[in-house]
Amino acid sequence: MSKHASGHAEVVEVEPLPLGLAQLADHWAWVLAYGLITLGLGIVLVVWPHATVGVFVALLAIQLIVGGVFNIVRALSMSRADGGIRALVGLLGGVCLVVGLLILRDPLQTVVVLGMVLGVLWVVSGVIGIIGAVVAPPPEGRGWELLGGIVSLLGGGFLLVYTDISLHVLVVFVAIWLMVAGLIAVAASLRLRTLGRA
Repeated sequence: MSKHASGHAEVVEVEPLPLGLAQLADHWAWVLAYGLITLGLGIVLVVWPHATVGVFVALLAIQLIVGGVFNIVRALSMSRADGGIRALVGLLGGVCLVVGLLILRDPLQTVVVLGMVLGVLWVVSGVIGIIGAVVAPPPEGRGWELLGGIVSLLGGGFLLVYTDISLHVLVVFVAIWLMVAGLIAVAASLRLRTLGRA
């Protein structure tokens, strides 16, 4: 930001946002919607911790479908200069969408399989998020992206290591993860909104 004084008038020039961040800021409402839905599903699981496998899987499938659509929209809104990250985000969105639809159509019957599927998805999502935070040119967007990637990576790693957890523990753990991921997305959307208006 630079200022120029001419007599009594002062002109303030605001530097434009980097292209990638400006495009994402234009879609801050998508980020907010994703965050609120994810947060809401996490709260539902906390309030209803003794959910049956069918109910738990249905809520989880909804989150995966919403997350898949969000990542596809996010990939389409990215700059062509970020081709590698754009392709990874789009691929992740497609995988989440397909897995969510398959789970919704034919719910997984074992906690072990469900935990492993979630673990792999979260690890891949976390790695892509961390790579995107490091490679992405706009430094203003790296903090939330990096934090979300780390949370996803740790959550997925936990599920892959502790495959023998009970359904109740899995529900509580996923609920906590959904609330944290939702809060991060909501905070990021508000930051993007502020940057877009500036």
